[in-house]
Amino acid sequence: MVRRRNRTVFAACRRTSVGLRAVDALDLRRGMRSWLRGLVLTVLTTILLVPQLPAQAPSEPKPSDNPIEQLAERQRQVAKNYEKLEQILLRMSELSAASDPRRAALVLKAVAESKERLIDVQFASLVDQLSKDELAKVLEGQEKLVGDLGELLELLLSENRSKRLASEKARIREYLQQLNRIINQQKSLQARTTGGAGQPRELSEQQGELGRQTGGLAEEIRENEEQDGESPNKQDEPKQASGKGEPKGPSQPSAEPPQEGSKPREGSKAKKEAGDPADDGKPSGESPSGTPSEDQSSQSPSEGTPSNGAMGDAAPQSQEQAHPARERLESARRRMQQAQEKLEKAEREGAGQEQEEAIRQLQQAKAELERILRQLREEEIEQVLVALEARLVKMLQMQREVYEGTSRLDKASAEGVTHEQEIEAGRLSSHEAEIVAEADKALMLLREDGSSVAMPEALAQAREDMEQVVARLARANVGQVTLGIEEDIVTALEEMLDAVRQAMKDAEERRRDAQQGEPGTPQDPALVGLLDELRMIRALQMRVNTRTQRYGEMITGQHAETPELMEALVRLAERQERVYRITSDLEAGKNR
Repeated sequence: MVRRRNRTVFAACRRTSVGLRAVDALDLRRGMRSWLRGLVLTVLTTILLVPQLPAQAPSEPKPSDNPIEQLAERQRQVAKNYEKLEQILLRMSELSAASDPRRAALVLKAVAESKERLIDVQFASLVDQLSKDELAKVLEGQEKLVGDLGELLELLLSENRSKRLASEKARIREYLQQLNRIINQQKSLQARTTGGAGQPRELSEQQGELGRQTGGLAEEIRENEEQDGESPNKQDEPKQASGKGEPKGPSQPSAEPPQEGSKPREGSKAKKEAGDPADDGKPSGESPSGTPSEDQSSQSPSEGTPSNGAMGDAAPQSQEQAHPARERLESARRRMQQAQEKLEKAEREGAGQEQEEAIRQLQQAKAELERILRQLREEEIEQVLVALEARLVKMLQMQREVYEGTSRLDKASAEGVTHEQEIEAGRLSSHEAEIVAEADKALMLLREDGSSVAMPEALAQAREDMEQVVARLARANVGQVTLGIEEDIVTALEEMLDAVRQAMKDAEERRRDAQQGEPGTPQDPALVGLLDELRMIRALQMRVNTRTQRYGEMITGQHAETPELMEALVRLAERQERVYRITSDLEAGKNR
């Protein structure tokens, strides 16, 4: 069995290698995720089967061979397969760098993580230990290796996390839109009930219809958010929430056994068939007696986190909690049902109390959805900031190298530029063009997020300066003007990097506040805080002022005389206009 799996790995590697030579970057982008998942899963499965090989050896008996030697050989084969996998990942990264730089960076990060974890060394150690018949050490080493490979697999499969986050946020916003409409209708219905407007039977029919809408929303949340039984993790970690409603979820590996994943569905089904008992800790309050005093006395446990522990048959639910917003919606639906029954009996006062409690439950459901939406946004911000920090660090390092090279050329060419120095200036120009490409990738991240106005402008202006440096170095112009522009670029990158790191600290503080239950966290926080945006605008204005002073010192008369200086002044005027525009946009709240 394992031999067949090894042949599968080899065949996949050969097919992938041939495919990589035959397809272009677009085809690679479409197929890379399935290749990664298939190859990594095959390696993981093979490793997991290795400890069982002594028991399976009789299926292909070899009387003259030592079983331990067979096991060592097969472990060595798995190591070779993993080595091929790393080579394929590197090749994939090269081919997709132009068409999908984010994915290429993710693959490179996975390979770097593999090197850092010494995966190849772990494989070699396992082979050596098997050769020495040290099976206890082998099992311990394989357990660690499988854990490391699992984390690498999770990293590789996270390439579409941003898309899943966007899909998850869209679903939550749709729930909120429906819920706001239900809340408004329920408030209107309560006002007419307590105010004596309308006939009780008509109000009862409207209350029944609103209850059905509430139940429909609760069922939609249950189907989308609880279908794979991971709602407890999703409640605290939006990362787990992204898998809900995704048809490809079951194909991804999970640390939970399959039978555990089936329990929540069975539990929720049993709950529904049993009359949908209360999940918010208030089953006694929803008893058929329906007296207001009983309802009120049972509400206190529901003020905190929903609890299922009061139910004797809640063993599956102690492991798999329901979605908190759905629990509140179910509770509100039951209150609406009781209000409907009392309206049929023309009991307006009792119906009004039930409607008031239904509104309270609906508002708590809204608060839960808004909390989940904030968590998703925070995770999205974290992903963007980490990627942006990596880009800026790389650009800053490259820019400093170009600046040092330009400075050396400027000193060496005091008597005139030689042919060798022209070649070196051309090489520096090519390196600067690579920095421009990195700036384009960083700009894409910022514009996709869309919650910052000063940061994209700062990076765009730095990119324009980079293009000037590319052109000037291509002409072997390595004078003080070129050096001054490069200094501005370095300063701009340092300021942006400081702003990004401050934003990461702010995000961490918001996460801690949310975990401690402190209020005041914005529902849709911006990528960079308002103060950091203002600091960035101030830095942009100071650079305009500095460059204005620099150009002024170059003008001997009343006006600029050289075409190059006149062009630079025109660009500076345009830059001043853009600084004014983003300041107005920030004041108008266009970043929200």
